[in-house]
Amino acid sequence: MTTIKRVRLETGYLEENEFVYGSATSLVDIQIKNGNVSNITPASEELTDTDAFDGKELLLLPAIREMHCHLDKSKLGVPWRPVTPASNLVERFTKEIDELDALDLPLKERARNLIELECSHGVTFFRSHIDVHPKVGQRYLEETIELLHEYKGTFDYELVAFPQHGLLHSNAYNDVLTALQSGATLVGGVDPSSLDGDLERSLHQTFELATQFNAPIDIHVHDRDDHGRNTVRELIRLTKEARWQNKVAISHAFGLNDFSGEERGSVFKELAENGVHIISSLPLNGVFPPLEELRKAGVHVSLGCDNVYDSWSPLGTGNVIEKLNRYLEVYRMRSQEDLTDALSLITDKPFSLAKGQPWLQKGMEADFILVDSSSAAEFVARQNPVLYSFHRGQLVYQKES
Repeated sequence: MTTIKRVRLETGYLEENEFVYGSATSLVDIQIKNGNVSNITPASEELTDTDAFDGKELLLLPAIREMHCHLDKSKLGVPWRPVTPASNLVERFTKEIDELDALDLPLKERARNLIELECSHGVTFFRSHIDVHPKVGQRYLEETIELLHEYKGTFDYELVAFPQHGLLHSNAYNDVLTALQSGATLVGGVDPSSLDGDLERSLHQTFELATQFNAPIDIHVHDRDDHGRNTVRELIRLTKEARWQNKVAISHAFGLNDFSGEERGSVFKELAENGVHIISSLPLNGVFPPLEELRKAGVHVSLGCDNVYDSWSPLGTGNVIEKLNRYLEVYRMRSQEDLTDALSLITDKPFSLAKGQPWLQKGMEADFILVDSSSAAEFVARQNPVLYSFHRGQLVYQKES
């Protein structure tokens, strides 16, 4: 049994003349058993349990989930070098292999640097796409898995078998299959229409692998116009045909902008009804999908960092909270309620205080962060630092004084 004492838990909103100006909180103790919340009680006056963790009246929030990263691609820890020019996608991913292999710092250490950076911002879950295709085989995956074994008990993770050079374009079917046998848990893909050049065959193979291994799908779709629309329609159709509801994610999904009229509404409704998850890194190039419109249609939306100083971008801070802050600015979200609700974009846990109920309930996994904020709204708006992180009730990160 673990006890986290004297933490603040939001219980509802504070209002004055119908204006919501903050959140009400209660001071509580949390008991944890087998990694889950076993009890929540009003805070006792004294720390009678010498093994209890003193929460110092800090605000308790759900831990952060990094839903889209590439642990095998980061250059963190090597001397600065800007991105090498490339005229198209194929040239970019072809150059990338030689660039990464030429670095003095091995993959495991570069990936470690990214993990440590993200964990310092409250992350206790990673979903990472790992390249598997004939030009690299399984070596990126093998090295990543070796590294992740060192972090056992510190965070959870999912690895996506990612045919970066195109499932058909690079003849990567067998490499993805081997990856799923070797530790990857999701099937990836990239632009099955424009890159692979055969949408139906590419997605058929993707779903064939997914159903064979009972694996969810997370596929990169950057395509616009007909390529993008056709890909989304086919993904919805195959999701229904394979009964793969709640097991399909589309990363980037730029083509969702290109639906219009009645079809736009019906497609967004079908995405929601079939549990198709949309994941975005909010690139500031004008082509991220209409995320707030999708959320209002009931679509599950999450954010991730994606590129953090790699062959694709010299930018990226490894802070998912910064991505959420960008989201708030883009969509002009300012109210206490909107800021509070937006936290779910980086935690994958509903976070609404509209019914006056605290977000934390008995039986939940004990993955938390502690922050010096009055409310979730202040935390996401001001990007207050994460002071402590807990994974399954165990302290896994503490900010240096």
